[in-house]
Amino acid sequence: MAIDKLNDTGKHKLGEYLLVSDGTINNVVEKQFHSSFTGTGESKRIGELLVEEGILTQEELDNSIKQQRIARLAACPIFATLSSTELAALSKFFTEVSYPPNETFIMQGEEDPSLFVIATGLVEVFHLDNAGNEISISKIGAGEPVGEMGYFAGGVRTACVRTLETTHLLQAQYEDLTDYFENVPRVALAFSAVIEQRKKEMDQLLSQNDDN
Repeated sequence: MAIDKLNDTGKHKLGEYLLVSDGTINNVVEKQFHSSFTGTGESKRIGELLVEEGILTQEELDNSIKQQRIARLAACPIFATLSSTELAALSKFFTEVSYPPNETFIMQGEEDPSLFVIATGLVEVFHLDNAGNEISISKIGAGEPVGEMGYFAGGVRTACVRTLETTHLLQAQYEDLTDYFENVPRVALAFSAVIEQRKKEMDQLLSQNDDN
């Protein structure tokens, strides 16, 4: 499910990148709302409706989604030092995914060699102890990476992550990001700093839990 919705609750809404007026967007939003409320038509994304009605071409919509994706990657501390050109190249490896509230989309112990960047929403990272009890590690919001710890664990998840509200993310495979993590010093340093901080937080909380 792509995140080209104009009612996103975070920064970098697609509407900021569309070459149409606010009035036009509002009219399409009203039509979408009426259609979904009355059940008279299939629920469609705003971008799809703009293309359907001839207000935008598919190429213009795709470019707007690309610009939105670049802006969201730029907000992530791992990639913040990259230039616009570098971010544009990086963005090709990411796709948009969405999850409803209370959805555990990363499971501890499972293989899932991918990195997420939160576009909008809020997630909770938690660890399962040997008895299956949950130990809350942290809550992470827009702009933050998720799933970075698995990069150095062979893609095996070291914790669980679930959504606390509707959450939109960008997702890429580790193998597509390896060159950035290992050969682009600015990204490598930022990536290492994030992992070191997250590992420190997890170790401290697990140690406190063992003491209790």
